[in-house]
Amino acid sequence: MPGRLKRTADQNASDVLVVGAGMAGLIAAVEAKAAGATVLVIDKLKSMAEEKVRPILPGGPGNDTARAGGGGIARFENTASVEEMLQKHMDQSWGRADPAIVRAYLERVAADCRWLRDDLKLPYNKRNRTVGLGPGLARFLVREAARRGVPMRFETKALKLLTDDAGKVVGVQARGAEGKVDYRAGSVVLATGGFQGNQEMLVKYVGPEIAYGTTLTGCPTNTGDGHLMAMALGAQMINLSACHIRTMDAINAWGPSREIENIYPRGIYLNMECQRFLDEGTADSDMIANAIVLQPGHKAMLIFDETARAAFPEEWKRYQDKEKTILHARSLDDLAAKIGVDAFYFGHAVSSFNNAVAEGRAHLLPVPKTKFAVKIEDPPYYAFYPVLPGLNHPLGGLKINPQCQILDMDNQPIPGLYGAGTIVNWAFGMPFKLGNATSYKGSYHAAMSSGLAAALTFGRIAGHEAAAEAAKKSAVGSS
Repeated sequence: MPGRLKRTADQNASDVLVVGAGMAGLIAAVEAKAAGATVLVIDKLKSMAEEKVRPILPGGPGNDTARAGGGGIARFENTASVEEMLQKHMDQSWGRADPAIVRAYLERVAADCRWLRDDLKLPYNKRNRTVGLGPGLARFLVREAARRGVPMRFETKALKLLTDDAGKVVGVQARGAEGKVDYRAGSVVLATGGFQGNQEMLVKYVGPEIAYGTTLTGCPTNTGDGHLMAMALGAQMINLSACHIRTMDAINAWGPSREIENIYPRGIYLNMECQRFLDEGTADSDMIANAIVLQPGHKAMLIFDETARAAFPEEWKRYQDKEKTILHARSLDDLAAKIGVDAFYFGHAVSSFNNAVAEGRAHLLPVPKTKFAVKIEDPPYYAFYPVLPGLNHPLGGLKINPQCQILDMDNQPIPGLYGAGTIVNWAFGMPFKLGNATSYKGSYHAAMSSGLAAALTFGRIAGHEAAAEAAKKSAVGSS
């Protein structure tokens, strides 16, 4: 049962209490502070300003911010109308994404990215990624919150939400070095990340294929704490079929979709039965990786030739450890032998694809290739193998409205409770049949979206709205 507020010392009281010190939580804290609220941040991990974290790699400490690549948030500018971009999200989500949430995001994400760059002065490198990638971003945000006078208490784990007799959220009970403490607040922002580190929740909400068929590249300490606390108050969870899963190699957890982004669409993906299973010309990292989860052995191979490789020499040059992750041979038979698959079926898959391209009917194949349909005929031949699915975090989660209020099962706001970041619902996707193969389509990468950008936008909204509600409660209490 949810707890009831107990008497606490003043240093444990604030207008806005933020649970989670990742991108969304620290942005919410900065925004609430700017709105005139007193703010306190708690997080169960050590400070990311002190931890040494490498982005993306499986295992190790860090929240989703520190494990991210740090891209996306620098480059978003409106290139189409909100209506056009919203339609892309709805088309790629089978009509199941929440249009009000997507619209709220699209209407302000470009301005929020400029705010982060120009007002907060987050530094970027020449590739428009944050300096230091995710770890650099995490350290910057911790310092920025501290500079603005936001106290932060790390290694303090939230246990349950506290409510008053009317059911309003008025704080959080947490456990830290001093034991259990009740933190009082006018409103609470949950920004505790996803539940990718909780296998029981993964099996229950996204299924055993993803739970057991992926490598965990997201933060393993994000175990659904905020979800469970909110659900104890009757909060609603939605869009639980979709996860942010990226293509990765077997060494560094980088993958073809991110690092050889112009080479990979000019190749073909084959599963371990030498069958194509997606349209490589239009599929992004999430679509490919989610589809790989559903293939035999939960792995695949990307096949391309020297013409594709040589066309983008800078991409090829910068890919790390390619001598260990990308095989090559002068013949398709030799390449099949290196991969360990049947040479006949492997060669047949490539030759059938080449024939369709030569006849101008690649788009009519049972598994079509609608863009970048070029023959694979110029040796040496290359196989990026294995391409694996790396689980960053779920994309579904607590249902919110455009004000970032967490909603109950009747779609009513839970008073005093807000959510932002990977704890909340965002995108939708699901498997479908493409020819004889199971493929996947989802809305995560449709039209100017990324996890960090969503955390930025909804973090700002949550901080502002939580401060406004706390101010109203304070005004009522003093009247």
